[in-house]
Amino acid sequence: MSEHSVQRASWDRLTTDELYGIVRLRNRVFALEQRVSDEDFDGRDREPDTEHWWFGTDAEAVGYLRLIRPAPGEVHPAGTAAPAWVIGRVATHPDHRGTGIAARLVAAVLEAHGREPFVLHAQEYVAALYERHGFVRFGEPYVEAGIRHLGMYRE
Repeated sequence: MSEHSVQRASWDRLTTDELYGIVRLRNRVFALEQRVSDEDFDGRDREPDTEHWWFGTDAEAVGYLRLIRPAPGEVHPAGTAAPAWVIGRVATHPDHRGTGIAARLVAAVLEAHGREPFVLHAQEYVAALYERHGFVRFGEPYVEAGIRHLGMYRE
């Protein structure tokens, strides 16, 4: 595939080129740019229900997110349904920010799973992106990996 497009795969369906592109992007954004010292690859990538969504070509990811099932006790707003999915590891290559890539990925996920409740832990400065897709803030802001985050929920 030569043109950029939204793609998705489970771990066992990723090609080595696709995985390499995803790893490079996550490393660039989380380790090099944001200097997150927490381990990025936490074992959840390989779980059977995990979905890897990216925007790019077979060899280059310029946008990415990971969709996982919630851990037991996943925090969500009181009085709401427990989330079926957690969106995380959202990353856009610095040269492609502001072009709507993350919004396209979120929209694609919601098109595929939008009738199920979601939770995510957004970096505070990008919360408006998720609000445009119907997510609402809950709880107090908190610091994770040295970055201010907000809990967000969509039913």
